[in-house]
Amino acid sequence: MSQIIFGKNPVLEAFSSRQSIEKVYILATLSGELEIKIRKLCKEHNIPLAKVPEVKLDDLTKKKLHQGVAAVISPVQYIKFEDLLQKTVAENGFLIVLDNVSDVRNMGAIARSGYYFGASGLVIAGNFSGQINEDTVKTSAGAILNLPIARTGSVLTAVAELQNKGFLVVAADVKGKKIPEEIDFTTPTALIMGAEEKGLHYKVLETADETVRIEGKGEFDSLNVSVASGVLMYEIVSQRKRV
Repeated sequence: MSQIIFGKNPVLEAFSSRQSIEKVYILATLSGELEIKIRKLCKEHNIPLAKVPEVKLDDLTKKKLHQGVAAVISPVQYIKFEDLLQKTVAENGFLIVLDNVSDVRNMGAIARSGYYFGASGLVIAGNFSGQINEDTVKTSAGAILNLPIARTGSVLTAVAELQNKGFLVVAADVKGKKIPEEIDFTTPTALIMGAEEKGLHYKVLETADETVRIEGKGEFDSLNVSVASGVLMYEIVSQRKRV
């Protein structure tokens, strides 16, 4: 499962050996060559980077000598975003893109549904997304270990890349213009799901090809993000079975 490594050489070695790094923490006051190098590597590999006070690093490393840097090794092996897009187009599949979804149990539940419904993969976007850990794996019933997963920094950049590859980009929103049945999900599709409380940024909603809402009769104005994802995935699969 997830593991903490710390210190300049171990963290840099993790990058050079292409270990799957979930997140990197550096001391807020760290500067100079090491800080520049770590920041550059994180940007190149779409790895979230957090600048934190020393007490946070001391807590992560149990007060061992960390030299101002620590990293969480992920229990999953990430693949390149570009490779996942190519794979999905080739099989006329669909992707679930999570924009800053922070609850790790929601991530696990979505991964489980994605695996069940045959999604081509999961894309985690944003620097404030939850970390895949033991709880995520448990909630997914292990499915997240068998589902291709990629990361990307900006969801807006991801939307542009998806559209350039020929994806239909559908953003879920409580005020979406269409219901699921009104959208043609039979071509390569990217379903964008927003953070639990804030939802998707208005620029994502403006840029997406379609916005979709799930109508109901209850007192709540929206569904939990994992439940909504499952409902929409079911519609995608149902449409494809009828073709």
